[in-house]
Amino acid sequence: MGRKKPGAASGLMGLVILCMASLVLFTVYVKEGDEKGPLHTVQLGAAEVLRPARSLLNLAASPFEAAGERIGNAFDGTHEAELEEKAREYEEDAAEAARLRQENERLRSMLDAEESTFEYAPLARVVAPVGGPLTQTVTINVGTDEGVRPEQPVVVGDNTLVGRTTSRVTKNTAEVMLITDQGFAAGVRIVPPTGPAEPAEGEAPYGQGLLRTGWEDYLGVEYVDLGARVEKGDFVVTSGRAGERELLFPPGLLVGTVETVSSQDIDQYKKIVVEPTVRPDDLQEVRVITGW
Repeated sequence: MGRKKPGAASGLMGLVILCMASLVLFTVYVKEGDEKGPLHTVQLGAAEVLRPARSLLNLAASPFEAAGERIGNAFDGTHEAELEEKAREYEEDAAEAARLRQENERLRSMLDAEESTFEYAPLARVVAPVGGPLTQTVTINVGTDEGVRPEQPVVVGDNTLVGRTTSRVTKNTAEVMLITDQGFAAGVRIVPPTGPAEPAEGEAPYGQGLLRTGWEDYLGVEYVDLGARVEKGDFVVTSGRAGERELLFPPGLLVGTVETVSSQDIDQYKKIVVEPTVRPDDLQEVRVITGW
Protein backbone atom coordinates (compact mmCIF):
# COMPACT_ATOMS: atom_id res chain seq x y z
CA MET A 1 0.00 0.00 0.00
CA GLY A 2 1.25 3.53 -0.75
CA ARG A 3 1.90 6.31 1.81
CA LYS A 4 -0.77 9.05 2.38
CA LYS A 5 -0.02 12.44 0.96
CA PRO A 6 0.71 15.04 3.74
CA GLY A 7 -0.72 18.02 1.79
CA ALA A 8 -4.15 18.24 3.52
CA ALA A 9 -2.78 17.75 7.07
CA SER A 10 0.03 20.26 6.67
CA GLY A 11 -2.40 22.83 5.17
CA LEU A 12 -4.77 22.47 8.11
CA MET A 13 -1.89 22.82 10.57
CA GLY A 14 -0.72 26.00 8.83
CA LEU A 15 -4.20 27.54 9.03
CA VAL A 16 -4.35 26.80 12.78
CA ILE A 17 -0.93 28.41 13.33
CA LEU A 18 -1.97 31.55 11.38
CA CYS A 19 -5.20 31.92 13.39
CA MET A 20 -3.29 31.60 16.68
CA ALA A 21 -0.69 34.13 15.55
CA SER A 22 -3.41 36.59 14.48
CA LEU A 23 -5.15 36.22 17.85
CA VAL A 24 -1.89 36.84 19.72
CA LEU A 25 -1.06 39.94 17.62
CA PHE A 26 -4.60 41.37 18.02
CA THR A 27 -4.39 40.86 21.82
CA VAL A 28 -0.99 42.60 21.99
CA TYR A 29 -2.27 45.44 19.71
CA VAL A 30 -5.25 46.09 21.96
CA LYS A 31 -3.24 45.97 25.19
CA GLU A 32 -0.79 48.61 23.84
CA GLY A 33 -3.60 51.19 24.25
CA ASP A 34 -1.77 54.06 22.48
CA GLU A 35 0.24 54.64 19.35
CA LYS A 36 3.68 54.11 21.05
CA GLY A 37 3.71 50.29 20.98
CA PRO A 38 5.71 48.25 18.50
CA LEU A 39 2.68 47.11 16.51
CA HIS A 40 1.41 50.70 16.12
CA THR A 41 4.89 51.73 14.98
CA VAL A 42 4.91 48.99 12.34
CA GLN A 43 1.43 50.06 11.17
CA LEU A 44 2.45 53.71 10.72
CA GLY A 45 5.64 52.67 8.89
CA ALA A 46 3.68 50.53 6.48
CA ALA A 47 1.30 53.39 5.82
CA GLU A 48 4.21 55.68 4.93
CA VAL A 49 5.71 53.04 2.62
CA LEU A 50 2.40 52.46 0.82
CA ARG A 51 1.39 56.17 0.50
CA PRO A 52 3.13 56.68 -2.94
CA ALA A 53 1.40 53.58 -4.25
CA ARG A 54 -2.01 54.93 -3.15
CA SER A 55 -1.24 58.28 -4.82
CA LEU A 56 -0.40 56.51 -8.09
CA LEU A 57 -3.64 54.52 -7.89
CA ASN A 58 -5.66 57.70 -7.27
CA LEU A 59 -3.94 59.46 -10.18
CA ALA A 60 -4.66 56.53 -12.46
CA ALA A 61 -8.30 56.47 -11.41
CA SER A 62 -8.87 60.26 -11.74
CA PRO A 63 -9.44 60.30 -15.57
CA PHE A 64 -12.12 57.65 -15.17
CA GLU A 65 -13.74 59.62 -12.35
CA ALA A 66 -13.63 62.84 -14.44
CA ALA A 67 -15.16 61.02 -17.40
CA GLY A 68 -17.87 59.67 -15.15
CA GLU A 69 -18.59 63.16 -13.83
CA ARG A 70 -18.79 64.56 -17.39
CA ILE A 71 -21.22 61.81 -18.42
CA GLY A 72 -23.28 62.46 -15.27
CA ASN A 73 -23.29 66.20 -15.96
CA ALA A 74 -24.42 65.57 -19.54
CA PHE A 75 -27.38 63.58 -18.29
CA ASP A 76 -28.02 66.20 -15.57
CA GLY A 77 -27.94 69.02 -18.19
CA THR A 78 -30.51 67.25 -20.30
CA HIS A 79 -32.67 66.72 -17.26
CA GLU A 80 -32.32 70.39 -16.24
CA ALA A 81 -33.31 71.53 -19.74
CA GLU A 82 -36.41 69.34 -19.58
CA LEU A 83 -37.30 70.76 -16.16
CA GLU A 84 -36.81 74.35 -17.40
CA GLU A 85 -39.04 73.66 -20.43
CA LYS A 86 -41.77 72.23 -18.19
CA ALA A 87 -41.44 75.21 -15.83
CA ARG A 88 -41.91 77.61 -18.77
CA GLU A 89 -44.98 75.69 -19.89
CA TYR A 90 -46.44 75.83 -16.38
CA GLU A 91 -45.77 79.60 -16.19
CA GLU A 92 -47.45 80.18 -19.58
CA ASP A 93 -50.46 78.12 -18.53
CA ALA A 94 -50.69 80.01 -15.24
CA ALA A 95 -50.48 83.39 -17.02
CA GLU A 96 -53.21 82.35 -19.47
CA ALA A 97 -55.42 81.14 -16.62
CA ALA A 98 -54.90 84.43 -14.76
CA ARG A 99 -55.78 86.41 -17.91
CA LEU A 100 -58.97 84.41 -18.44
CA ARG A 101 -59.91 84.79 -14.78
CA GLN A 102 -59.46 88.57 -14.95
CA GLU A 103 -61.48 88.73 -18.16
CA ASN A 104 -64.29 86.67 -16.62
CA GLU A 105 -64.33 88.88 -13.53
CA ARG A 106 -64.44 92.02 -15.70
CA LEU A 107 -67.29 90.67 -17.82
CA ARG A 108 -69.19 89.49 -14.76
CA SER A 109 -68.81 92.90 -13.13
CA MET A 110 -70.15 94.60 -16.25
CA LEU A 111 -73.18 92.32 -16.35
CA ASP A 112 -73.82 92.71 -12.61
CA ALA A 113 -73.64 96.51 -12.94
CA GLU A 114 -76.55 96.78 -15.36
CA GLU A 115 -79.07 99.42 -14.34
CA SER A 116 -82.58 98.00 -14.21
CA THR A 117 -84.03 101.12 -15.87
CA PHE A 118 -81.62 100.90 -18.83
CA GLU A 119 -81.82 98.81 -21.97
CA TYR A 120 -78.51 97.44 -23.25
CA ALA A 121 -77.22 95.99 -26.47
CA PRO A 122 -75.27 92.71 -26.14
CA LEU A 123 -71.77 92.94 -24.73
CA ALA A 124 -69.50 94.32 -27.47
CA ARG A 125 -65.81 93.87 -28.09
CA VAL A 126 -63.52 96.63 -29.37
CA VAL A 127 -62.26 95.46 -32.78
CA ALA A 128 -60.43 98.58 -33.98
CA PRO A 129 -58.07 100.78 -31.98
CA VAL A 130 -58.17 104.45 -31.05
CA GLY A 131 -57.70 106.90 -33.91
CA GLY A 132 -55.30 109.81 -34.30
CA PRO A 133 -54.40 112.53 -31.77
CA LEU A 134 -57.45 114.68 -32.61
CA THR A 135 -59.90 111.88 -33.38
CA GLN A 136 -60.41 109.39 -30.56
CA THR A 137 -62.68 106.65 -31.92
CA VAL A 138 -62.97 102.87 -31.74
CA THR A 139 -65.08 100.32 -33.60
CA ILE A 140 -67.17 97.71 -31.79
CA ASN A 141 -68.74 94.51 -33.09
CA VAL A 142 -72.45 95.30 -32.54
CA GLY A 143 -74.74 97.29 -34.81
CA THR A 144 -78.30 97.87 -35.90
CA ASP A 145 -79.14 94.16 -35.66
CA GLU A 146 -78.60 94.51 -31.89
CA GLY A 147 -80.58 97.75 -31.58
CA VAL A 148 -77.62 100.13 -31.77
CA ARG A 149 -78.32 103.57 -33.23
CA PRO A 150 -76.32 106.82 -33.56
CA GLU A 151 -75.93 109.11 -30.54
CA GLN A 152 -76.26 106.39 -27.89
CA PRO A 153 -74.10 106.31 -24.73
CA VAL A 154 -71.39 103.67 -24.44
CA VAL A 155 -70.35 102.50 -20.97
CA VAL A 156 -68.10 100.04 -19.16
CA GLY A 157 -68.07 98.62 -15.65
CA ASP A 158 -70.50 100.21 -13.23
CA ASN A 159 -72.06 102.41 -15.95
CA THR A 160 -68.97 104.52 -16.51
CA LEU A 161 -69.37 106.66 -19.63
CA VAL A 162 -66.60 106.20 -22.20
CA GLY A 163 -68.20 107.64 -25.34
CA ARG A 164 -71.16 107.61 -27.69
CA THR A 165 -71.99 106.02 -31.01
CA THR A 166 -71.58 108.11 -34.16
CA SER A 167 -73.55 108.06 -37.42
CA ARG A 168 -71.29 105.27 -38.71
CA VAL A 169 -73.40 102.31 -37.62
CA THR A 170 -73.81 99.18 -39.76
CA LYS A 171 -75.70 95.96 -39.21
CA ASN A 172 -72.86 94.42 -37.20
CA THR A 173 -70.49 97.26 -36.25
CA ALA A 174 -70.61 100.74 -34.77
CA GLU A 175 -68.12 103.57 -34.43
CA VAL A 176 -67.74 105.02 -30.92
CA MET A 177 -66.50 108.56 -30.27
CA LEU A 178 -64.64 108.53 -26.96
CA ILE A 179 -64.99 111.20 -24.28
CA THR A 180 -61.40 112.28 -25.00
CA ASP A 181 -62.29 113.23 -28.60
CA GLN A 182 -62.42 116.98 -29.16
CA GLY A 183 -65.79 116.57 -30.84
CA PHE A 184 -67.37 114.96 -27.77
CA ALA A 185 -69.53 116.96 -25.35
CA ALA A 186 -71.86 116.07 -22.50
CA GLY A 187 -73.78 117.95 -19.84
CA VAL A 188 -72.38 117.05 -16.42
CA ARG A 189 -72.65 117.94 -12.77
CA ILE A 190 -70.01 117.74 -10.05
CA VAL A 191 -70.88 115.97 -6.79
CA PRO A 192 -68.79 115.11 -3.72
CA PRO A 193 -67.77 111.45 -3.31
CA THR A 194 -69.48 111.39 0.11
CA GLY A 195 -72.42 113.39 1.38
CA PRO A 196 -75.89 114.25 0.11
CA ALA A 197 -76.80 114.20 -3.55
CA GLU A 198 -77.88 117.82 -3.23
CA PRO A 199 -76.31 120.62 -1.14
CA ALA A 200 -77.99 121.61 2.10
CA GLU A 201 -80.02 124.81 2.23
CA GLY A 202 -77.77 127.85 2.30
CA GLU A 203 -74.71 125.98 0.91
CA ALA A 204 -73.13 126.68 -2.47
CA PRO A 205 -74.73 124.71 -5.32
CA TYR A 206 -72.83 121.85 -6.91
CA GLY A 207 -71.12 122.81 -10.14
CA GLN A 208 -72.69 122.06 -13.50
CA GLY A 209 -71.23 122.55 -16.94
CA LEU A 210 -70.18 121.05 -20.25
CA LEU A 211 -67.67 118.20 -20.41
CA ARG A 212 -65.28 118.36 -23.35
CA THR A 213 -61.64 118.08 -24.40
CA GLY A 214 -60.21 121.52 -25.22
CA TRP A 215 -57.40 122.55 -27.53
CA GLU A 216 -55.02 122.24 -24.58
CA ASP A 217 -55.65 118.50 -24.90
CA TYR A 218 -57.06 117.96 -21.42
CA LEU A 219 -60.52 116.79 -20.44
CA GLY A 220 -62.34 119.51 -18.52
CA VAL A 221 -65.68 120.95 -17.48
CA GLU A 222 -66.53 124.36 -18.93
CA TYR A 223 -69.02 127.04 -17.89
CA VAL A 224 -69.02 126.22 -14.16
CA ASP A 225 -69.93 129.33 -12.13
CA LEU A 226 -67.29 130.77 -9.84
CA GLY A 227 -69.64 130.46 -6.85
CA ALA A 228 -70.32 126.74 -7.40
CA ARG A 229 -68.88 124.12 -5.08
CA VAL A 230 -66.08 122.15 -6.79
CA GLU A 231 -63.21 120.38 -5.02
CA LYS A 232 -60.40 118.07 -6.05
CA GLY A 233 -61.57 114.44 -5.93
CA ASP A 234 -65.25 115.25 -6.63
CA PHE A 235 -67.10 112.96 -9.02
CA VAL A 236 -68.11 114.15 -12.49
CA VAL A 237 -71.39 112.52 -13.63
CA THR A 238 -73.82 113.14 -16.45
CA SER A 239 -76.60 115.55 -15.51
CA GLY A 240 -79.27 114.15 -17.85
CA ARG A 241 -81.13 117.45 -18.05
CA ALA A 242 -80.45 121.14 -18.60
CA GLY A 243 -83.43 122.90 -17.09
CA GLU A 244 -86.50 121.36 -18.69
CA ARG A 245 -84.56 119.95 -21.64
CA GLU A 246 -83.53 116.30 -21.63
CA LEU A 247 -79.94 115.83 -22.75
CA LEU A 248 -78.32 113.09 -24.82
CA PHE A 249 -77.22 110.91 -21.89
CA PRO A 250 -79.19 109.59 -18.91
CA PRO A 251 -78.29 111.10 -15.52
CA GLY A 252 -75.75 109.55 -13.16
CA LEU A 253 -73.24 108.03 -15.57
CA LEU A 254 -69.77 108.38 -14.04
CA VAL A 255 -67.19 110.14 -16.21
CA GLY A 256 -64.23 110.78 -13.91
CA THR A 257 -62.95 112.80 -10.97
CA VAL A 258 -61.86 116.41 -10.59
CA GLU A 259 -58.08 116.51 -10.86
CA THR A 260 -57.56 120.27 -10.44
CA VAL A 261 -59.79 123.31 -9.99
CA SER A 262 -58.68 126.94 -10.20
CA SER A 263 -59.97 130.41 -10.97
CA GLN A 264 -58.74 134.00 -11.19
CA ASP A 265 -60.47 137.28 -10.51
CA ILE A 266 -60.70 138.04 -14.22
CA ASP A 267 -62.24 134.63 -15.00
CA GLN A 268 -65.95 134.23 -15.49
CA TYR A 269 -65.91 130.46 -14.88
CA LYS A 270 -63.84 127.94 -12.95
CA LYS A 271 -61.08 126.07 -14.75
CA ILE A 272 -61.63 122.37 -14.03
CA VAL A 273 -59.48 119.48 -15.24
CA VAL A 274 -61.01 115.99 -15.12
CA GLU A 275 -59.21 112.65 -14.79
CA PRO A 276 -61.32 110.09 -16.73
CA THR A 277 -62.16 106.89 -14.88
CA VAL A 278 -61.31 104.74 -17.91
CA ARG A 279 -58.50 105.44 -20.35
CA PRO A 280 -59.20 104.73 -24.06
CA ASP A 281 -56.22 102.38 -24.31
CA ASP A 282 -57.75 100.17 -21.60
CA LEU A 283 -60.98 99.47 -23.48
CA GLN A 284 -61.70 95.84 -24.38
CA GLU A 285 -65.44 95.25 -23.88
CA VAL A 286 -68.23 97.87 -23.72
CA ARG A 287 -72.01 98.11 -23.47
CA VAL A 288 -74.24 100.39 -25.55
CA ILE A 289 -77.25 101.81 -23.69
CA THR A 290 -80.07 101.63 -26.22
CA GLY A 291 -82.85 103.00 -24.03
CA TRP A 292 -83.70 104.40 -20.60
